[in-house]
Amino acid sequence: MWSRLLVIVIGVPLVYVALTAGELPRFVLFGLVNVLAQAELFRLLAPEAGPPLLEAVGGLVILFGAARGGERGLLLAFALTVVALACLIVLRGLDGKGSQRFAIGTASLAYIPLSLGFFLLVGRGHGGLVLFALLATIWALDIGAYAVGMTLRGPPLAPRISPKKTIAGAVGGLTATALVVWAFGQTRVFDLSPGQQVGLALAIGVLGQVADLFESVLKREARQKDSGALLGAHGGILDRIDSLLLLGPVVFLLLSS
Repeated sequence: MWSRLLVIVIGVPLVYVALTAGELPRFVLFGLVNVLAQAELFRLLAPEAGPPLLEAVGGLVILFGAARGGERGLLLAFALTVVALACLIVLRGLDGKGSQRFAIGTASLAYIPLSLGFFLLVGRGHGGLVLFALLATIWALDIGAYAVGMTLRGPPLAPRISPKKTIAGAVGGLTATALVVWAFGQTRVFDLSPGQQVGLALAIGVLGQVADLFESVLKREARQKDSGALLGAHGGILDRIDSLLLLGPVVFLLLSS
């Protein structure tokens, strides 16, 4: 309990400062998250492959492309990193692991830094406060789902994937998301029409929970409770960012429309 509170008390202000202090602090924060999350993902998917050095560095290149080159920079950096991964596999020769490494490496680049890069694009185009508000909305989804699910319980949402998640919790998370989006809309942090607010709330409330369940699939198939132990009772970095990893391109499109 206390370790959870400590992470929140220290982590949330640090994230706020990093996101609102400019492009460089945002890049440093997202770059650090990328490196740590890549390491955790490879421990789940391919523990025998060793540290994902190319994927971690490639992730930094992708994030730099987003920070400095916008949409074109993000997509070009992603494509070039995939090309570099293919070249490295060719240089290693026929070791019996090339196809697996290419599949996992490409998926990891799309799953973590590419999605995070779209959030950097949001910060680049709309400012750090909007970016922090998006993260706060995603946190509200997680908190609402957990609080309502633990209070009301009821039928599980996906019993084979995550037995503790309930339908009531999913509805609670969606409701919390809608309320927070509405609140940010009222204060003009989200400069959106009512229809756009509904679309953003549905995207975060639904796709955020799908993203959470997706990471649960990866952990369950790897027979792991958490992706890591860096954050104590909160688990690993990947456990804390799982809900936003499928949201990057969707949120970017909604805010750019």
